[in-house]
Amino acid sequence: MSRSRIVLALLASLLALAGALALASPTEASRSGKQIKILDDCDPASFNAAVGDGTCVGDGRTTFGDFLAELQATQAAADWRFKPSMLKVHAGRPVILENRGGETHTFTLVKQFGGGFVPVLNQLSDNPVPAPECVDPGNAEVPAPPSPVNVFVSADSDEAFATAGLKPGRYMFQCCIHPWMRVILTVRTS
Repeated sequence: MSRSRIVLALLASLLALAGALALASPTEASRSGKQIKILDDCDPASFNAAVGDGTCVGDGRTTFGDFLAELQATQAAADWRFKPSMLKVHAGRPVILENRGGETHTFTLVKQFGGGFVPVLNQLSDNPVPAPECVDPGNAEVPAPPSPVNVFVSADSDEAFATAGLKPGRYMFQCCIHPWMRVILTVRTS
């Protein structure tokens, strides 16, 4: 075999290995951590027409009008949730955030549950005061930037949330877009 063919074969093997590792990473992380599913049921046509293109990229059935009506009646949209809403994890283990909905959501560590950075959703969900961790300190209608404790999770994607910096204890997380979406995470010693 010529030297160039050997190099090409080696390069192809390395690319195949890299691809396999990339595909295996979420699976390996899933085995060593616990999962939180991020769910919603947005209807793309009505949400995108009302809010803007790309707001909803899923295949949900709840129209924007029905979403607002449910919020107005109950202060929450039942299909917009974190599952489970309570989770225990060993310190240092990742939590895999699996967005199975059609919208972007945040997974934000807050000291106290509150509103997010979308004023109309805050009012309809009876969370009129934004959680400080959700908003820019200078403008409550501007989201706080992404950080290790303010994770933005795009539709139909997975993100690993690292608990390595969290001491054993109880922590509150919410979506800063849909503030009724909440999780209590208990970090335990290994």
